[in-house]
Amino acid sequence: MQRRAAAAYFAFFLVVSVAAYAYIGVAESQRPEVSLDATAELTNDSTFSVDGTTFTASNIHLSSGGGGHGGGGGSMVADLTWTNESSRYTATLENGSTTTVDNTTYLITTNNESNTVTLTEQMNVTELLREDPAVENSVATQNGTDYVVYRENDTLRPVSEWLPEPQTETYPVSGVYPYQTDSGVQQTTVVDVSAESATVEWFAPRERTVELTEGGNVTLQGQQYFAHFPDHSTVQVVSVDEYPAYQEDLDRQDYFHERKNGLWGVSILSGIAAVLMLGMAYMPTRG
Repeated sequence: MQRRAAAAYFAFFLVVSVAAYAYIGVAESQRPEVSLDATAELTNDSTFSVDGTTFTASNIHLSSGGGGHGGGGGSMVADLTWTNESSRYTATLENGSTTTVDNTTYLITTNNESNTVTLTEQMNVTELLREDPAVENSVATQNGTDYVVYRENDTLRPVSEWLPEPQTETYPVSGVYPYQTDSGVQQTTVVDVSAESATVEWFAPRERTVELTEGGNVTLQGQQYFAHFPDHSTVQVVSVDEYPAYQEDLDRQDYFHERKNGLWGVSILSGIAAVLMLGMAYMPTRG
Protein backbone atom coordinates (compact mmCIF):
# COMPACT_ATOMS: atom_id res chain seq x y z
CA MET A 1 0.00 0.00 0.00
CA GLN A 2 2.85 2.35 0.95
CA ARG A 3 4.60 1.74 -2.35
CA ARG A 4 1.45 2.30 -4.36
CA ALA A 5 0.81 5.64 -2.59
CA ALA A 6 4.42 6.73 -3.10
CA ALA A 7 4.28 5.74 -6.76
CA ALA A 8 1.07 7.75 -7.19
CA TYR A 9 2.65 10.81 -5.60
CA PHE A 10 5.75 10.29 -7.78
CA ALA A 11 3.60 10.30 -10.91
CA PHE A 12 1.73 13.39 -9.71
CA PHE A 13 4.82 15.45 -8.96
CA LEU A 14 6.51 14.28 -12.15
CA VAL A 15 3.53 15.43 -14.21
CA VAL A 16 3.51 18.79 -12.42
CA SER A 17 7.27 19.24 -12.98
CA VAL A 18 7.09 18.33 -16.67
CA ALA A 19 3.99 20.49 -17.22
CA ALA A 20 5.62 23.52 -15.56
CA TYR A 21 8.77 23.02 -17.63
CA ALA A 22 6.75 22.70 -20.83
CA TYR A 23 4.79 25.84 -20.04
CA ILE A 24 8.06 27.74 -19.58
CA GLY A 25 8.89 26.97 -23.20
CA VAL A 26 5.46 28.12 -24.33
CA ALA A 27 5.67 31.31 -22.25
CA GLU A 28 9.13 32.12 -23.64
CA SER A 29 7.65 32.56 -27.10
CA GLN A 30 5.30 35.18 -25.67
CA ARG A 31 7.99 37.21 -23.88
CA PRO A 32 6.95 40.90 -23.89
CA GLU A 33 9.29 43.17 -25.87
CA VAL A 34 10.08 46.87 -25.53
CA SER A 35 8.47 48.52 -28.55
CA LEU A 36 9.28 52.19 -29.08
CA ASP A 37 8.91 54.84 -31.78
CA ALA A 38 12.64 55.59 -31.95
CA THR A 39 14.08 58.79 -33.40
CA ALA A 40 17.05 56.73 -34.63
CA GLU A 41 18.08 53.07 -34.58
CA LEU A 42 21.84 52.80 -34.81
CA THR A 43 24.57 50.23 -35.19
CA ASN A 44 28.30 50.89 -35.02
CA ASP A 45 29.36 53.81 -37.28
CA SER A 46 25.80 54.66 -38.32
CA THR A 47 24.63 58.28 -38.06
CA PHE A 48 21.60 60.48 -37.60
CA SER A 49 21.03 64.24 -37.46
CA VAL A 50 19.36 66.63 -35.05
CA ASP A 51 18.94 70.26 -36.16
CA GLY A 52 21.78 69.98 -38.68
CA THR A 53 24.28 68.28 -36.35
CA THR A 54 25.35 64.74 -37.25
CA PHE A 55 25.77 62.16 -34.50
CA THR A 56 27.69 58.88 -34.92
CA ALA A 57 27.24 55.74 -32.81
CA SER A 58 30.23 53.58 -31.94
CA ASN A 59 31.60 51.09 -29.43
CA ILE A 60 28.25 49.37 -28.80
CA HIS A 61 29.04 46.62 -26.33
CA LEU A 62 28.06 44.76 -23.20
CA SER A 63 30.00 46.15 -20.28
CA SER A 64 30.95 44.19 -17.22
CA GLY A 65 29.16 44.83 -13.96
CA GLY A 66 25.58 44.75 -12.79
CA GLY A 67 22.77 43.60 -14.96
CA GLY A 68 19.77 45.48 -16.22
CA HIS A 69 16.95 45.31 -18.74
CA GLY A 70 18.35 44.02 -22.03
CA GLY A 71 21.81 43.69 -20.47
CA GLY A 72 22.07 39.99 -19.56
CA GLY A 73 25.04 39.60 -17.20
CA GLY A 74 26.10 43.23 -17.64
CA SER A 75 24.74 46.45 -19.06
CA MET A 76 24.75 47.71 -22.63
CA VAL A 77 26.60 50.94 -23.40
CA ALA A 78 27.59 52.87 -26.51
CA ASP A 79 29.36 56.09 -27.49
CA LEU A 80 27.64 58.89 -29.38
CA THR A 81 30.03 61.35 -31.04
CA TRP A 82 29.49 64.68 -32.77
CA THR A 83 31.36 67.88 -33.61
CA ASN A 84 30.46 71.13 -31.87
CA GLU A 85 31.35 73.67 -34.56
CA SER A 86 31.54 76.63 -32.15
CA SER A 87 32.91 75.21 -28.93
CA ARG A 88 34.47 77.70 -26.51
CA TYR A 89 38.18 77.36 -25.72
CA THR A 90 40.12 79.38 -23.14
CA ALA A 91 43.79 79.79 -22.26
CA THR A 92 45.63 81.48 -19.41
CA LEU A 93 48.58 83.83 -19.99
CA GLU A 94 50.77 83.91 -16.88
CA ASN A 95 52.40 87.24 -16.05
CA GLY A 96 56.20 86.97 -16.50
CA SER A 97 56.04 83.88 -18.69
CA THR A 98 57.15 83.71 -22.30
CA THR A 99 55.41 82.71 -25.49
CA THR A 100 56.50 82.10 -29.07
CA VAL A 101 54.62 83.67 -31.97
CA ASP A 102 55.87 83.15 -35.52
CA ASN A 103 59.21 81.86 -34.21
CA THR A 104 59.78 84.96 -32.07
CA THR A 105 59.87 84.73 -28.29
CA TYR A 106 57.99 87.34 -26.24
CA LEU A 107 57.75 88.16 -22.54
CA ILE A 108 54.13 88.35 -21.33
CA THR A 109 53.26 91.23 -18.99
CA THR A 110 49.74 91.66 -17.59
CA ASN A 111 48.54 94.95 -16.11
CA ASN A 112 45.29 94.91 -14.17
CA GLU A 113 45.28 98.71 -13.84
CA SER A 114 45.16 99.31 -17.59
CA ASN A 115 43.51 95.93 -18.32
CA THR A 116 46.13 95.13 -20.93
CA VAL A 117 48.48 92.35 -21.97
CA THR A 118 51.85 93.38 -23.39
CA LEU A 119 54.20 91.23 -25.45
CA THR A 120 57.84 92.31 -25.39
CA GLU A 121 60.25 90.76 -27.86
CA GLN A 122 63.05 88.77 -26.25
CA MET A 123 66.38 89.20 -28.00
CA ASN A 124 68.59 86.23 -28.84
CA VAL A 125 71.93 87.84 -27.97
CA THR A 126 74.02 84.93 -29.24
CA GLU A 127 72.35 84.97 -32.63
CA LEU A 128 72.55 88.76 -32.93
CA LEU A 129 76.28 88.69 -32.14
CA ARG A 130 76.83 86.19 -34.95
CA GLU A 131 74.87 88.38 -37.36
CA ASP A 132 76.92 91.53 -36.54
CA PRO A 133 80.40 91.27 -38.17
CA ALA A 134 81.65 94.30 -36.21
CA VAL A 135 81.61 92.51 -32.85
CA GLU A 136 82.93 89.33 -31.34
CA ASN A 137 80.62 86.33 -31.14
CA SER A 138 80.60 86.34 -27.34
CA VAL A 139 80.13 88.95 -24.64
CA ALA A 140 82.61 90.09 -22.00
CA THR A 141 81.50 90.51 -18.42
CA GLN A 142 82.97 93.13 -16.11
CA ASN A 143 81.64 94.00 -12.65
CA GLY A 144 78.49 92.08 -13.37
CA THR A 145 77.71 93.92 -16.62
CA ASP A 146 77.74 92.25 -20.03
CA TYR A 147 79.53 94.03 -22.89
CA VAL A 148 79.92 93.45 -26.60
CA VAL A 149 83.50 93.60 -27.91
CA TYR A 150 84.21 95.41 -31.17
CA ARG A 151 86.68 93.56 -33.38
CA GLU A 152 88.43 96.64 -34.80
CA ASN A 153 89.65 98.23 -31.59
CA ASP A 154 88.54 95.92 -28.76
CA THR A 155 86.31 98.64 -27.36
CA LEU A 156 83.44 97.60 -25.11
CA ARG A 157 79.79 98.63 -25.15
CA PRO A 158 77.04 97.49 -22.75
CA VAL A 159 74.86 94.83 -24.33
CA SER A 160 71.72 96.71 -23.23
CA GLU A 161 72.85 99.74 -25.31
CA TRP A 162 73.95 97.66 -28.28
CA LEU A 163 70.70 95.68 -28.61
CA PRO A 164 68.01 97.13 -30.89
CA GLU A 165 64.76 98.38 -29.41
CA PRO A 166 62.57 95.34 -28.77
CA GLN A 167 59.26 95.07 -30.54
CA THR A 168 56.24 95.41 -28.23
CA GLU A 169 52.55 94.86 -28.74
CA THR A 170 49.78 95.73 -26.27
CA TYR A 171 46.34 94.10 -26.25
CA PRO A 172 43.41 95.51 -24.24
CA VAL A 173 40.41 93.58 -22.94
CA SER A 174 38.22 92.69 -25.96
CA GLY A 175 41.27 93.08 -28.19
CA VAL A 176 42.43 90.38 -30.61
CA TYR A 177 45.39 88.44 -29.22
CA PRO A 178 47.56 86.03 -31.31
CA TYR A 179 47.65 82.88 -29.17
CA GLN A 180 50.08 80.15 -30.25
CA THR A 181 48.48 76.67 -30.39
CA ASP A 182 49.89 73.34 -31.55
CA SER A 183 48.30 73.89 -34.94
CA GLY A 184 49.47 77.50 -35.37
CA VAL A 185 48.57 81.01 -34.29
CA GLN A 186 44.93 81.32 -33.19
CA GLN A 187 43.27 84.73 -33.15
CA THR A 188 41.70 85.01 -29.71
CA THR A 189 39.97 87.66 -27.60
CA VAL A 190 41.30 88.96 -24.29
CA VAL A 191 38.41 88.56 -21.81
CA ASP A 192 40.02 89.12 -18.40
CA VAL A 193 43.22 90.63 -16.99
CA SER A 194 44.66 90.50 -13.47
CA ALA A 195 48.06 91.21 -11.95
CA GLU A 196 48.90 87.49 -12.12
CA SER A 197 47.47 86.44 -15.47
CA ALA A 198 45.12 87.10 -18.34
CA THR A 199 42.49 84.92 -20.00
CA VAL A 200 41.85 84.66 -23.72
CA GLU A 201 39.02 82.83 -25.47
CA TRP A 202 38.17 81.63 -28.95
CA PHE A 203 35.59 79.46 -30.66
CA ALA A 204 36.42 76.49 -32.87
CA PRO A 205 35.20 72.96 -33.69
CA ARG A 206 35.53 70.32 -30.98
CA GLU A 207 34.60 66.66 -31.06
CA ARG A 208 32.29 65.65 -28.23
CA THR A 209 31.37 62.19 -27.00
CA VAL A 210 28.66 61.05 -24.60
CA GLU A 211 28.09 57.54 -23.29
CA LEU A 212 24.66 56.01 -23.85
CA THR A 213 23.29 53.62 -21.23
CA GLU A 214 20.06 51.65 -21.07
CA GLY A 215 17.30 54.11 -20.12
CA GLY A 216 19.83 56.91 -19.58
CA ASN A 217 18.93 60.47 -20.57
CA VAL A 218 20.98 62.47 -23.08
CA THR A 219 20.55 66.05 -24.34
CA LEU A 220 21.23 66.60 -28.05
CA GLN A 221 20.94 70.12 -29.48
CA GLY A 222 18.81 71.12 -26.50
CA GLN A 223 16.38 68.21 -26.96
CA GLN A 224 15.92 65.39 -24.44
CA TYR A 225 16.30 61.75 -25.45
CA PHE A 226 17.01 58.40 -23.80
CA ALA A 227 18.69 55.23 -25.02
CA HIS A 228 17.39 51.68 -25.41
CA PHE A 229 19.32 48.61 -26.60
CA PRO A 230 16.97 46.13 -28.33
CA ASP A 231 19.92 43.74 -28.83
CA HIS A 232 23.69 43.58 -28.39
CA SER A 233 24.52 45.39 -31.63
CA THR A 234 21.86 48.11 -31.82
CA VAL A 235 21.01 51.23 -29.85
CA GLN A 236 17.85 53.28 -30.21
CA VAL A 237 17.77 57.01 -29.49
CA VAL A 238 14.23 57.81 -28.35
CA SER A 239 12.41 61.03 -27.46
CA VAL A 240 11.62 61.38 -23.75
CA ASP A 241 7.95 61.56 -24.78
CA GLU A 242 8.21 57.78 -25.23
CA TYR A 243 9.55 57.18 -21.73
CA PRO A 244 6.16 56.32 -20.09
CA ALA A 245 5.57 53.65 -22.75
CA TYR A 246 9.13 52.40 -22.22
CA GLN A 247 8.55 52.09 -18.47
CA GLU A 248 5.28 50.21 -19.02
CA ASP A 249 7.07 47.71 -21.27
CA LEU A 250 9.75 47.22 -18.61
CA ASP A 251 7.08 46.62 -15.97
CA ARG A 252 5.50 43.95 -18.20
CA GLN A 253 8.91 42.32 -18.63
CA ASP A 254 9.44 42.29 -14.87
CA TYR A 255 6.04 40.66 -14.35
CA PHE A 256 6.89 38.07 -17.02
CA HIS A 257 10.23 37.22 -15.37
CA GLU A 258 8.58 36.89 -11.95
CA ARG A 259 6.03 34.41 -13.33
CA LYS A 260 8.72 32.55 -15.27
CA ASN A 261 10.88 32.23 -12.18
CA GLY A 262 7.84 30.93 -10.33
CA LEU A 263 7.34 28.23 -12.96
CA TRP A 264 10.99 27.25 -12.67
CA GLY A 265 10.49 26.94 -8.92
CA VAL A 266 7.45 24.72 -9.37
CA SER A 267 9.24 22.54 -11.93
CA ILE A 268 12.38 22.12 -9.82
CA LEU A 269 10.62 21.52 -6.51
CA SER A 270 8.13 19.11 -8.07
CA GLY A 271 11.01 17.21 -9.68
CA ILE A 272 12.75 16.93 -6.30
CA ALA A 273 9.50 15.79 -4.67
CA ALA A 274 9.01 13.16 -7.41
CA VAL A 275 12.50 11.76 -6.77
CA LEU A 276 11.83 11.64 -3.03
CA MET A 277 8.53 9.83 -3.59
CA LEU A 278 10.28 7.33 -5.84
CA GLY A 279 12.86 6.72 -3.17
CA MET A 280 10.19 6.23 -0.55
CA ALA A 281 8.40 3.67 -2.76
CA TYR A 282 11.43 1.39 -2.62
CA MET A 283 12.26 1.79 1.02
CA PRO A 284 12.21 -1.58 2.79
CA THR A 285 9.15 -2.21 4.93
CA ARG A 286 9.39 -3.37 8.52
CA GLY A 287 8.49 -7.05 8.82
